Amino acid sequence: MHGKVVRQVSQVPSVLAFNQTSPDANRFGESIRILLRWKGSIYKTIWKDLLVYYALYYLLTILHKYVLDDDGKKAFVALAKYCLRNSNSINLMIMLSFFTTTALQRLFTMQTMVPGTAKVITFFIMSLKTNLPEGPIIVEQFARWTVLAWILTFRVVCKPLRALFPDMISLQVAGIIREKERCILERVETEHNTTPRALVVIDWMILLLKETAIHNRFTEKSNHLKVLDILMSFKKSCGNTIKFATKNIPYALIQAAIIVVYTYGLVTLMARNFEEAASSGFMEGIVNFFPVIPSMQFFIFLIWLNFGRVAVNPFGTDEDDIDVKLLLETHIQDSYRLGNLYTQELDHIFGAMVRQPQKQYNEASSLQTAAPI
Repeated sequence: MHGKVVRQVSQVPSVLAFNQTSPDANRFGESIRILLRWKGSIYKTIWKDLLVYYALYYLLTILHKYVLDDDGKKAFVALAKYCLRNSNSINLMIMLSFFTTTALQRLFTMQTMVPGTAKVITFFIMSLKTNLPEGPIIVEQFARWTVLAWILTFRVVCKPLRALFPDMISLQVAGIIREKERCILERVETEHNTTPRALVVIDWMILLLKETAIHNRFTEKSNHLKVLDILMSFKKSCGNTIKFATKNIPYALIQAAIIVVYTYGLVTLMARNFEEAASSGFMEGIVNFFPVIPSMQFFIFLIWLNFGRVAVNPFGTDEDDIDVKLLLETHIQDSYRLGNLYTQELDHIFGAMVRQPQKQYNEASSLQTAAPI
């Protein structure tokens, strides 16, 4: 099972991608290196908007200079004066501050509630009695269901993972679910059951814990409740991820921020001081007709808007989004590695280790305790 899925997601970067660190602030020239970075940069985000903006600006300039007649030029100049007077009256700071703050708070909440699988699997394995004949089968079942619940959780909120596993058949082909399990999960959808499939799989895990306790497979009876408590925390994280990620920021707020920013951009396209340009020299006229400051303000607001929009959905396809495919690869590898711990011992890794006899160990401990400081 694990080999098939790992090969299927092997197209994603290595786990070493997690080791990307932030640049050092005290290194000379580090700020210049950051400014020249293209991947994940603001230039890559807005270069198309930049081309469209300047293309429209100079099209309007050509329209005014060579196409319009005298009456049309007068109307154009009047509109430009009106836009120039009111270009600073659009207060974008409050709107964008509220939007980006809301998006960042939501991003932080979603990142902190991302469920993990290692704790659930490890706790279950360490709670079982050793050398059970059916132990490896139970461990494999529990670990596989844990990964399956994780996948089904993020299929709801993550488009790249939904593209990787578009249906239950794809999960069966990858070896993540069995045919009978697939039929049950598909029946959940056909019966119009609103329970997320991930929570259905967690219900199977709860029943497996119950059966394990009934057959006295735990080392202690209390382990049943301890593992159940860990599993319920995992279930809560899965449910919160689905609930919070699918409950998006209201589109009205996103639309309002987009409308305000692009309206400001359209205003700056027309905001021109023809009187100052006419009374100044050649170079001054070029400067007045080149929208450096207005366009800079607009693109600062546009970058701010795009940053908020990226933060709205951290499980998307943007370069700064959480790489869910890479997370899946690590969870699958962890489940396989942790599952093998049930049949492993420390001697299997380090060989026969020379251990100090208990009597000598107790004598050495007592001597160290009695030794003067």
